[in-house]
Amino acid sequence: MDKEHLLTTKLIIDGQFHDFQLYSGKFYLWTSQKELNVYDWNKWMKQLADIDRPIYLEPQPTEQLYVTLEELTPFLERTISFIEPIYDCAIFNHILYFSDYSGFYRYPLTKKDAQKVRIWEQPIYSISLSTKGRMALSAGEAGLFEYLLSSHYYYDQLDRQITARVYQLNQHFASQSVWDHHDLIQYDKHKNSPTYLNQFTVQKGQLHLARVLPVTQLSEPLTNHVKEYLLPLSLNPPSMKDGLLFSFEMDHQKVKKDSLYRSKTIRLVVKPPAILEQQQDLTDFLIVVPDSLFFKVILQNDCLLEIPTKDIKKFRIYDRTRHYRNQLHILKSDSLILYLFTEINR
Repeated sequence: MDKEHLLTTKLIIDGQFHDFQLYSGKFYLWTSQKELNVYDWNKWMKQLADIDRPIYLEPQPTEQLYVTLEELTPFLERTISFIEPIYDCAIFNHILYFSDYSGFYRYPLTKKDAQKVRIWEQPIYSISLSTKGRMALSAGEAGLFEYLLSSHYYYDQLDRQITARVYQLNQHFASQSVWDHHDLIQYDKHKNSPTYLNQFTVQKGQLHLARVLPVTQLSEPLTNHVKEYLLPLSLNPPSMKDGLLFSFEMDHQKVKKDSLYRSKTIRLVVKPPAILEQQQDLTDFLIVVPDSLFFKVILQNDCLLEIPTKDIKKFRIYDRTRHYRNQLHILKSDSLILYLFTEINR
C-alpha cells in the first residue's frame, strides 16, 4: 500500500463530547458524562457515499466533511441516560462496561429494559481491552487489576482474587495501561511514560502473572523513539500564501472507494515501545505514534497525519474489530474527528 492509493476521509463532528465507541455497526457517542447516543453507523456511511464533495489528490488523497449533531438525527436509534457521570467505558460482546464514582458496572446493550449491574465497588479510571479478549482496569492509587470477561481464561493465583472475576495484578499507581499481546504496560500519574511491565504466561487459558518489572530494570528504555518530520502535513487545503495553491487541484479521474469505508488490508496499530518493537513486523501497517509533541500516523516512514498532542483529549483505534481497523477517532475539546483510511482505485 502506498499513500497515492490511500484515501484519508476526515469527518469533523462539532461539539463538546465526553467519549465515543464504534462497535458492531453502532456508533456510541457520549454527548455528556451522563448521556449516551446510539447511532446506526452503516446507515450513516451509506448516506455519506451519496454526498458529492471534492477529493484532493495532492499531496495525498483526502476529503473532509463537517457534521453537526442535528445532521446525525436521522441515524439516531436511542439515547441511554445515566444517573452519575462516567469515568471510562468499553464494549465487549454487546455489553457496555463502565465506571463512575460508585464502582465498576456492566450494561447489556441488546436489551431494551436493561439495568446496570455493579460488578465491583471500586471506581475505575481507565479500561483497556486487548485483542485477546482480556480487560485491564486501572484504579489509580488502588493499583492495576484484571477483570475476566469470559470463562476462556482463569487464574491459578487465587490469592490475587479481590471479588468475582476481578484479580489484582499489582498495587502500584495505575492511571492507564496498554496491552502488548498478553503483557501489560502500566503508566503512572503523568501518563507520559510507562512505569511497569506486567509479564504473563498463558497456557490453554490459564493465566499466571510471572513478574512485574519496573521499566528501570529493563535492558532498554520503554519509550518510543520518534523521528521528527520537517514538513508536517495537514488535511486542510492550503491557502495562497502557502505557495501550494495548485497542489490540491482535482484531476478528472473517477475515484473508486468502498461504500461503507471499510478495508480488508488497511490497519492501524499503536507504535510499540522500543524494547518490543523488534518483535513485530509493522511494515504494512499505519503506525500511530502518540507519545511525542506531535501525534502522528506514519506509513512506511511517510507522515500522513500530524496533530499537536496537547490538543488531543482521547483517541481510539479499533484493532479488535474486523471492519473498523482502518479508523482513528480523536476527541478534542470542541470536536470529535473521525479519520477513515480506505483504498482507492484511480
